[in-house]
Amino acid sequence: MKKYKLTVGIPIFNGEKNIDERIKEILSQTYSDFCIIISDNGSTDTTRKICENLSKIDNRITFFHNKENRGVFWNFNFLLNNAETEYVVIAPLDDIWSKNFLESNINILENSKEVVGSIGECSLFNRILDPKTNKYKKNIIPNKKIYQYTSPFKGNLEEKIKSCLYYSMGTQIYSVFRTNDLKFASFYKHDGHHGMWQTDLATILKILKKGNLHVDTESFFYKEVSQTSHSLIKYMKIINFTTYEIIFSKIIFSTWFLKEFGPKLFFKNLPILFISQIKWIRSISGEALRICKRIMMGQDKYW
Repeated sequence: MKKYKLTVGIPIFNGEKNIDERIKEILSQTYSDFCIIISDNGSTDTTRKICENLSKIDNRITFFHNKENRGVFWNFNFLLNNAETEYVVIAPLDDIWSKNFLESNINILENSKEVVGSIGECSLFNRILDPKTNKYKKNIIPNKKIYQYTSPFKGNLEEKIKSCLYYSMGTQIYSVFRTNDLKFASFYKHDGHHGMWQTDLATILKILKKGNLHVDTESFFYKEVSQTSHSLIKYMKIINFTTYEIIFSKIIFSTWFLKEFGPKLFFKNLPILFISQIKWIRSISGEALRICKRIMMGQDKYW
């Protein structure tokens, strides 16, 4: 069996609308030394049939069907555990890559040993249904500045941690990583989520112990966002967060940070951690008030 350089892991649940397009886009990359692992988390639509047919077209594709949905954390962990290549990248179903995304970021890792993960510049997009053709068009939302949704982190650990906490985004979880480093840092390696939101950010913070994170401006990826607002509380409830874990999410995160990085880095970054807690309380309080308003006006609740 051929030994590939890179594993592309695709977590999926009820993805019949996008999976065929996404796989074909990945197969058309300028870099080809990769295998694809698709982990279907108990889909109830035609996802399984589509993926089984795709795996017959290209022997680089391996498809796993799980009988029940065991959650996004379990699925991430499953894909990572099955990656036996030097590099790995998690490819969400709704993302779009530039054709050189894999090649350009692999080259960064091959030529810069201090870099543990590399990702292209990120922009957002949404799909708009055309009533005339009944097909979706992609509407790209232009960035207002460079590194708006992804940012490089380099320097000593203290500098990287401070910058990452201030940035407070986990988008780099979709980087091309050195597999062993991601397995070391992965916050998903247990079945649960430890009662903590932003496990992607926790993973990114921990992997900074191993090296730098790079943003390649010669490649890009687009991440889909909805045109309508959604409830974060509802999503957290769906993936089994308790009310306590939702309200005190940032305190739980800060406690983990103290244990992981020690008192020195904790107290140096305490103002950032405190401000993030205030912002979190304000955010969920605002959503709770919107729910009350919707109830009073006789509208459907978010959750």
